[in-house]
Amino acid sequence: MSELAIFGSGVVGHATGMGLLHLGHSVTFVDIDEDRLATLRGRSLNALHKDELDLEGIDAVFVSVPTPSSDDGIDLSYLDEACKALGATMQSIDHDPLIVFRSTMPPGTTRKRLIPNLEDASGKKIGQGFNVCVNPEYLREVNADDDFLNCSFVTVGTYAPDDEAARRMRAIFGGFGATVTELSLEEAEFQKYVHNLYNAAKISYFNEMREVAGAIGVSRVDEVFDLTTRTAEASWNRAYGTRDFGPYGGACLPKDTKAWLEFCREYALPARVMEAVSAVNVALGGRW
Repeated sequence: MSELAIFGSGVVGHATGMGLLHLGHSVTFVDIDEDRLATLRGRSLNALHKDELDLEGIDAVFVSVPTPSSDDGIDLSYLDEACKALGATMQSIDHDPLIVFRSTMPPGTTRKRLIPNLEDASGKKIGQGFNVCVNPEYLREVNADDDFLNCSFVTVGTYAPDDEAARRMRAIFGGFGATVTELSLEEAEFQKYVHNLYNAAKISYFNEMREVAGAIGVSRVDEVFDLTTRTAEASWNRAYGTRDFGPYGGACLPKDTKAWLEFCREYALPARVMEAVSAVNVALGGRW
């Protein structure tokens, strides 16, 4: 079993730490929020303030700090501060801990920003004083602890294929029996956005259709949606639409998209999502 630290003990960090404890690892929670730390200690969990962290004997650190939206896009300052703190503590140790980034961030952030930050703060080089990987989380805020315990997929983005970070992550998560997929750092960062934005797009699509249903008097909309999830290939074929076959075509999709948009314009019904769908298809060379 491994000695692990959870840097950032909010929803994601808490679920990560409790899940890894369940696997039998030794876990120390790290945070800057004194109330949160007091709550963790009150439950007999190891919890330290960021300024108390010592990486001596720590095999891996799971970084789960926030990456909130800002007026300029995404705020990476919490990740920057985490790298500075971890780099400073690495100066005094003689082993190479694994730094695991769980925070959601744009592709390229780890390689271009976080690794240089760690190197600058520690005076060490990746692969020679520490290792790094990206480990996207697939947790729902309202059910994060259970989601982690029941995880069936573990994604590991690595600096180099099958490097030391990948081997350590397979060992740490081995008790779950989950499918471990190794990607590059950038692929793992990108995949997390593909994952979340797919969920967002699906919600907006059905919300828009619910608006239309209300406007035209379709009352049993939940039954309609349930039937759609069983009949539409996009619902039951998980690969549908994901392969590089270009814009959609054929006899049905282009003509029905055009007809729907004309219907919505005629009756002043919402079609914002479908207008965007059509615009993307046309931009790729398709019809309507």
